[in-house]
Amino acid sequence: MKKNVFVFIIITLILGCKNQKYYTELIINPVLERENMNHIQQEIDDIYSLLTYSLVYKDWQPESLPRSKRRGYNIGALLVDKNNLPVKFELNCINSTDNATQHGEVRAITSYLENTRSFNLSGFTVYTTLEPCVMCAGMMTMTAVKRVVYGQRDVEYSKAFERLAIDTRPIGGFAPYPRRVLAQASDIQYCKDLDMMYREFLEKDDEKILAKFLASNQAKEVYQRATDQFLNYKVNFDENRSIYQRALEFYISK
Repeated sequence: MKKNVFVFIIITLILGCKNQKYYTELIINPVLERENMNHIQQEIDDIYSLLTYSLVYKDWQPESLPRSKRRGYNIGALLVDKNNLPVKFELNCINSTDNATQHGEVRAITSYLENTRSFNLSGFTVYTTLEPCVMCAGMMTMTAVKRVVYGQRDVEYSKAFERLAIDTRPIGGFAPYPRRVLAQASDIQYCKDLDMMYREFLEKDDEKILAKFLASNQAKEVYQRATDQFLNYKVNFDENRSIYQRALEFYISK
């Protein structure tokens, strides 16, 4: 009994801590392991991660822009269907709509499902520039999204999918949520760069507001480099040439 209480206290402290040492992993074993992907799929992920960065950069909003004129945060989400076709992209629009639910993921999912009269997103992959919050993670879970690849880790609002997958029955809690979405940080260099820069930002900035970092010149420079690479991307696998062409056409259409 004492052991169970101790475990419960440890998990509570981990999940409730608002100032974790930068991206410290949960003490419990990771719940969502990285999918064992081949090199072809890895390149597909790189192409669509670059596309997502590029689409956000295309409508970049600097910190100097008055809040009343801002669309929202520099965050976006791309839906890619089971055939590896990009089908929908949306940006964070919490300011222009005056609605805190209008994250890029929510907007992309609801808009696509309504426009196509589809029931769910079974087999889809969502590429985002920022690790999804619990609201977006819940929506992706309920719509049966297969995978999520994000281009920067969050801190206070991180590990939403992992939290849904934690089994607390041994300490009198609940089973993991019935559905599971495989969530993973992108392996692309820009994800690592943003994580490192945000860590430095947290150490120096008193406000420690993620949206402020995402409007900074530092973040903009990373997104610009990602856009340059996307527009000049050299495909490594012949199987992915059509993937890149469709991604490029999607970018041009926006």
